Amino acid sequence: MNTASRPRSSFIVHRSAFVVVAILAIIPFLAPLLLGEVFSLRDHFDYFQPLRWYTAAELQAGRLPLWNPYNASGEPWLANPQTGVFYPPAWLHVVLPFAAAYMLYLLFHVLLLGWGAYLFFARGASPGAALVGAVALMFSGPVLSLLDVSNNFATFAWIPLALWCAAEGAWRRGGVVLAMAFLAGEPFFAAVGAGLYVGVSSLRVVEPSSGSSTTRRLVGSALLALGLSAIQLFPFLAFVGISDRAGATDASVVLAESMPLRDWLRIAVPGGTTDQQFIPVVYVGMVVLILAGVGIVKGAPALRWLVLLAIVIFLSTGPSFLADLPLTLFRYPARLVPLGAFALVALAVAGWDRVRPNRRWADLLLAGVVLADLAPRVWPLFHSAPFRTDVVPYSREVGASTKVLRVGPVDPAKRIAWMAGYLNLYDRRFDAFSPAPAVTKAYVARHRQLLDAPTRPELARRAIGWVLTSYDLRPSFLPLARVDGVTLYGNRATLPMAALLMREPATVVPLPIRFDASRIAVTVDAAREGIVVLHQQQTPGWRVHIDGIEARSVRVDGVFHGVQITRGYHEIVWKYRAPGLFFGAMTTLFSLIALTLFLFVKHAR
Repeated sequence: MNTASRPRSSFIVHRSAFVVVAILAIIPFLAPLLLGEVFSLRDHFDYFQPLRWYTAAELQAGRLPLWNPYNASGEPWLANPQTGVFYPPAWLHVVLPFAAAYMLYLLFHVLLLGWGAYLFFARGASPGAALVGAVALMFSGPVLSLLDVSNNFATFAWIPLALWCAAEGAWRRGGVVLAMAFLAGEPFFAAVGAGLYVGVSSLRVVEPSSGSSTTRRLVGSALLALGLSAIQLFPFLAFVGISDRAGATDASVVLAESMPLRDWLRIAVPGGTTDQQFIPVVYVGMVVLILAGVGIVKGAPALRWLVLLAIVIFLSTGPSFLADLPLTLFRYPARLVPLGAFALVALAVAGWDRVRPNRRWADLLLAGVVLADLAPRVWPLFHSAPFRTDVVPYSREVGASTKVLRVGPVDPAKRIAWMAGYLNLYDRRFDAFSPAPAVTKAYVARHRQLLDAPTRPELARRAIGWVLTSYDLRPSFLPLARVDGVTLYGNRATLPMAALLMREPATVVPLPIRFDASRIAVTVDAAREGIVVLHQQQTPGWRVHIDGIEARSVRVDGVFHGVQITRGYHEIVWKYRAPGLFFGAMTTLFSLIALTLFLFVKHAR
């Protein structure tokens, strides 16, 4: 009787903990969901909302968004994992009204983080201590500071569940979870999660009779994760090779937003500010830190978390070697602080498990104390506002057919006036640059040269018809509007997005152009031979056809498309296929079929 009732009692305890976590997670989202609002702090507003809006609009129109023609003279879109084209939770934006989808997407990952943390902590501690740990991690300042950079938050949310799979020896579930972590959009955190997965799997004691070694389980998880994520991974790797992430990078860029050692003391100071801005709230909680101190004396398990914490602290300070790596693994070393918070919470779970009275009410009371300590510090991160797409304060003519260039330092407090981030995507305006985490190396070099000398001829060569700046550019440029200290200047004498250039005499003929997310078409009736220039980036994956026959493309000004034509009427079509997508899709399809067959055979047996 007692033996039979124990599993049921354990099930009820776990189910109750899941309910508590769900209720606490829903509270910050309830009012915005009922009011139809969205979180609006920092990158929510000008980066991820327009990014997801544009991606969802393309998918709803039945187009796979391979290319974004509106930023940086065109940029590979699907190859950027942040777009989440193949990430199932991101498909909410395709089937639901945008504001609701955006908030439910974030809510899902808060729930995932809490439930995964509870499952992982409960393997080595009491359910009550695991519940306290889940609440402490969910509402930790460094963790919730990732909420507005939602690709970081979404990937981070999968890590506790991945570690639980590793501890359970569930290699198939582990492979699926690791694949989801990468598809969520942050390769760096996905790599960190994979490393922690290996570490937890290696520490697991394997039963001799299980017939499966740790090495075989890890290989199986790795192959499954690789196969399921290949549809996104292969295009991403193909693009990284030609991007500004390949090779050593300027230290001032890579090491920006580092977390000096002195700033780590701020994790114990409510409302304390630091020199870095990537993690706006670094407070972990006094209760968590006190319990972590207790947990340190627990022995070997504490040592593992201390090692992780030490590595995080060291790397987050921004050691110079990070800028000398052959691949820029990540910018903003302060983004590691949430992993440090994870280590501290794990130590706190061990500490509470060591001293807790055997009373369920004590666990709930402590969870409430932790929440009361953290909630006031993180509540500003949940600021919401009505969702709008009409935010750009300039005429629709601005950026409609020629590009907009920003000159000078952008004030983050005036994002609307600067048309910052991806705000241009709501109205599909052309922006000369991009906020994307990786940009083609050749284009970055050309853009920097342009900013060093933004003269009218240089702007004209790049089809830039508009300049936003806080500088006075008169009389070279004509001021047209002024918003919040930012002046809009016009540059009428510029080349169009597509043009026919002819010699003897030198003639420029503007050409009509049709865009979508993988195809650009131009029609021309040429009085004599010449070259058609398209002011979009020429990157691997593009092919050009003239009147249905493939032609040889030429590079113009080092980065743009060009093609020689003869006299007469022609239809010119450029088509883009994301490098690596076909083989990635085939690999993912094969992996899904193999996994399905494996599970079917196992079930039949």
